[in-house]
Amino acid sequence: MNIVSIIKNGFQRITDISQHHKKMMSEVSEKDTVDSSDVRVLDSKEMTLASNFRSITDSFRRQAYRFAQLQKRINTEQHKYRRLLRNLKNDKSILVTRPDNGRGVVLLDKIDYLSKIHNILNDTTKFSFLSYDLTITRETKLIKLLNRLLDEGSISKDFYILAKPFGSIPSRLYGLPKVHKEDVPLPPVVSAIKIFNYDLGKALSRLLSQFIEKTNMIRDSFSFVDELLALPKCMSQYKMVSFDIASLYTNVPLTETIDIILKHLYDGHAKPPTISREDMKELLDLATEKSHFLFNGQLYDQIDGVSMGSPLAPLFYFDTINIWRFSFIIPADNILDQQYEH
Repeated sequence: MNIVSIIKNGFQRITDISQHHKKMMSEVSEKDTVDSSDVRVLDSKEMTLASNFRSITDSFRRQAYRFAQLQKRINTEQHKYRRLLRNLKNDKSILVTRPDNGRGVVLLDKIDYLSKIHNILNDTTKFSFLSYDLTITRETKLIKLLNRLLDEGSISKDFYILAKPFGSIPSRLYGLPKVHKEDVPLPPVVSAIKIFNYDLGKALSRLLSQFIEKTNMIRDSFSFVDELLALPKCMSQYKMVSFDIASLYTNVPLTETIDIILKHLYDGHAKPPTISREDMKELLDLATEKSHFLFNGQLYDQIDGVSMGSPLAPLFYFDTINIWRFSFIIPADNILDQQYEH
């Protein structure tokens, strides 16, 4: 419906023109004829309304024209930027990406980008080359394990549905530049949503969060400030220390962390999970150690550490920090333990 029809219908609803027309037609006999060119004279009220409608229509037309002109100018600018980005994208010597934190567009030399990522992947203690795709093999192994655990009653139907993989593909690894740091490091990030063990990681994360308390953790920096402001004045005699751990996720010791989790779950816990210790270990192994990904057309296997993108990464990170804290940071009883992680 165009604007003329809308105004016409609105005018007819407000005035009684349509009622006059219906009355006139009802009084006309079948033999009578009505000249479509007959002109009905409007009364003063209807003339005022018609004039107002004309003013509104003219104003609307002017505003619509101005808006269209403005959009044309905006679209011209957008097209210019799109052409610029398209040209940059087609330039094979650079990589267009976003920063590690915040918004923005970052242009990287592609050779430098590939070199930095390959330096990370060349660590044979963390990664290994794969000559073929292990997705189907690992997916089948996980499904068989889940089927057995469901038949035995070790896992619930909800856990089974959430953890069971289908249509899996390898993860994709990429690096996001830390533009605020010297030499612009590239922390590796794995897009793991469709890998065979991603949903298993989600299911285990939900399950384990019921048994592992994350004490001394804060939600964000605002909560941290609130905690500091709430401290008594006597705390001013202590020092606040902040540590920045390089490549934290890839440096998580998987074997040690899994052992710590199993010990917490099954040694002395009031109500351990219904899953046996051996099966839980196999599930954790499948969810972490058996993770493979693609980078620059090459398949890799992550054999230690957790990928930034795994649902279990925050839990393993928390346990690793606790291992490090209790082993090195708090050797004496007289040191006040005020630990915060974010």
